[in-house]
Amino acid sequence: MPVKQTPELKLGLARQAVSACACFNLRRASRAVTMIYDAALAPLQLSSGQFTLLVSVRIKGETSLLQLADMVWTDRSVLSRTVRPLEDRGLLRIVPGRDRRIRKVTLSPAGQRLLLKAYAVWQNTQARLARRLGPGRLERLLGTLDQSRQNIQPKFSSQRSGARRKRALRRPR
Repeated sequence: MPVKQTPELKLGLARQAVSACACFNLRRASRAVTMIYDAALAPLQLSSGQFTLLVSVRIKGETSLLQLADMVWTDRSVLSRTVRPLEDRGLLRIVPGRDRRIRKVTLSPAGQRLLLKAYAVWQNTQARLARRLGPGRLERLLGTLDQSRQNIQPKFSSQRSGARRKRALRRPR
């Protein structure tokens, strides 16, 4: 009795999908860049995501977790998992807002001191990455990424729950 062949995607088409896929290639590049910054910030016991969050809180000042989630374009639940270790280390302070449902986040003095050290590490890492990419390429890359994000960014905010966001993305338009 002959064995029935399972249909499969041709190897050439699979290779083409990987080489042309914006999602795959942006994620791969993002992981490579993240590894560079994570390694540089590791002596300060910070990840690149935590550094970004500290910088964002510095920019916003005392702000709600919801507004911070909007700024860094993440869900509140993901943000809470990033904020908690920073709060436990005494780098961020979480205080109740006027409304008991709203919590405000701010940098603590220890967070401000660590951010100052981390910023110097970030500057060196940024300069090293710019040299590795070549003259002017980092600036062009950042400009392209910013313009692309503006063109494709969904028109909703973190005020929607993660589940509603996922449903909105699945809905045919």
